Amino acid sequence: MGKVYFVGAGSGDPELLTLKGKRVLESADIIIYDRLVHPVLLYLAKDSARFIYSGKYPKHHVLKQRNINQLLLEEGQRDQIVVRLKGGDPGVFGRVGEEINTLQNARISYEIVPGVTAASAASSYSGIPLTHREHSSKVTLATAHRQVGETIDFKGLTENGTMCLYMGVEKVKSTQQKLLEQHVAPQLPVAIVEWGTLGRQRTVTATVQTMTKVIEANKIQNPSLIILGDVVSCRNGADWYEQLPLFGHKILLLDTEKITFETILTYTQKGADVYGIQVGDNRDLRFDEVHKQYLNDHYFDEMVYLDQDLMTMYKDQWSVLNEQIK
Repeated sequence: MGKVYFVGAGSGDPELLTLKGKRVLESADIIIYDRLVHPVLLYLAKDSARFIYSGKYPKHHVLKQRNINQLLLEEGQRDQIVVRLKGGDPGVFGRVGEEINTLQNARISYEIVPGVTAASAASSYSGIPLTHREHSSKVTLATAHRQVGETIDFKGLTENGTMCLYMGVEKVKSTQQKLLEQHVAPQLPVAIVEWGTLGRQRTVTATVQTMTKVIEANKIQNPSLIILGDVVSCRNGADWYEQLPLFGHKILLLDTEKITFETILTYTQKGADVYGIQVGDNRDLRFDEVHKQYLNDHYFDEMVYLDQDLMTMYKDQWSVLNEQIK
């Protein structure tokens, strides 16, 4: 039998991948990756590795959980290294328990490689400490999608504490109602971080009383993290990440040669939301579907030709993409 690694990809910024995660990715024979995984991490894969997209959208799953479990079972029984690449940390709302149980029942060897979860990543990239000697002595990670009948002690957990709600935008109205019903202070500070740690990150602040209106007014969508607590008051205008020189720039790189992971990092280190595509007859065909899926979800308004000949070769800068990944 082979071995399955559950690898946490971190919260978006490719450099939040751990050294162990990088080593495992580089040795993988097959990589099963989620929607919230930045696909530039696949650039670390060896040339023979296979990619399988298992992305989950709200109310629409490319692969249902039972199919993912079966896939892990089938691939894990072969003599190969399988990487299940998950956004953030596999053990934090990543349903890793169900997948591990499938492997345990079949006696398939596995390891878990933790990742940087959204709570610590998105808060840090927004200038908000999760704990503070004057504001918060405890942190609670919770999902807004609770089971029927399940209750959360919002009052107790936000008193001298910080609460991080994962994927909470869809349920913000009911969450706000429960906060007020439990007599949580209406003026308690709230921050909502959309696409945390990526160059497209947006952070807005509100209070418990205004959080629903602020989310609606700014058209905030998931993936977003809602942070409740006095620590939000530590944010003072644009944070360190938002002050990077390329923050907010959505840049698409084009080259006829393979674009390296290190090249991507030269842009992300300056705060850019960047993606790279190799075009031409010599391109790596494995990435055609990866690119198509990613560009279907995200747009880029700046283009950089790493091969200057491309600029003169294509008068319509998007025609190359239409031809190569349609």
